[in-house]
Amino acid sequence: MIAFILTFQRAYRPVIVSTFCSRSMLDMVQAEKALKPRIYGNIPAVFLRKDGKFEIKLQITGGMLTPQQMQRVGEVASRYGTQVHLTVRQEVSIMGVPEEHLDKALAELKDAGLRPGSAGMVFRNVVSCLGDTYCFKAAAETITLAREIGNRFTGEKTPGPLKVGIGGCPFPCTRPQFNEIGLMGRVRPEIDLEKCTGCGKCVEVCKVAATKIVDGKAVIDYNKCVMCGRCVVNCPGAARYSAEKGYIIFVGGRGSWPPHEGWTLQDFVPREEIMPMIERILQVYREGAKPGMRMREFINSIGFEEFKRRVLG
Repeated sequence: MIAFILTFQRAYRPVIVSTFCSRSMLDMVQAEKALKPRIYGNIPAVFLRKDGKFEIKLQITGGMLTPQQMQRVGEVASRYGTQVHLTVRQEVSIMGVPEEHLDKALAELKDAGLRPGSAGMVFRNVVSCLGDTYCFKAAAETITLAREIGNRFTGEKTPGPLKVGIGGCPFPCTRPQFNEIGLMGRVRPEIDLEKCTGCGKCVEVCKVAATKIVDGKAVIDYNKCVMCGRCVVNCPGAARYSAEKGYIIFVGGRGSWPPHEGWTLQDFVPREEIMPMIERILQVYREGAKPGMRMREFINSIGFEEFKRRVLG
């Protein structure tokens, strides 16, 4: 009996393994197809959901909408959909739209300046905080910068999904470090000693203990300073001022699993150099990365120092 079993295994093992592997591969292919919902009209941001109806994901650069646009979203969702979802990347999705109503819904949204967002292997929607336009604690402008970047790059083809996050200060709520390209505003503070009264307000608000009072005057330890600008904003006598404004540029971050913080490409870049720098980053990424390769994978494949050399020259 044992001899028969061994003979059977030797004779039929290749067939069994081949059949098992073939079925396993087939199952994997079918599962992969199931994870890729049907898109509508070659618009990746309009796609079928599990309820048998469609989602319309709208591009909302920097999360900013006019009241009129908000009203139009509500009208379209009430007329054709079921609910409105706010995505983690500051886009707005109208859920539950039947396929026969998609054209009407998209036309009405377009009339309000709203268009489907980005999805797939492209430069995605740009996320930003409110920046110094509205936030008392911000060190840099973000809203106009986000729109400029979005208008120029969003939707462009890239080797892999490319996400951008902009934070207005070194304590950013948007977590730019975990994006393919991250921008974080900062300022280099200076002190007018003639105006400084030694009140200690700057010491109170500094989160990294970079300021102290010496002989009745504030002193900055630039080895500790993260250039957040809080001392500048909170100085009651205007003794603190911004000697220079700019942004840190991060590259190769990733927020999805497994999450990774990006590398610091440059620690202080003036506003006017941001767009050319993004152009250069994209050029190096497109020239060297294989299709489907995320930026972090590409940087790991050549080493960060080599990537930095190619970008900065």
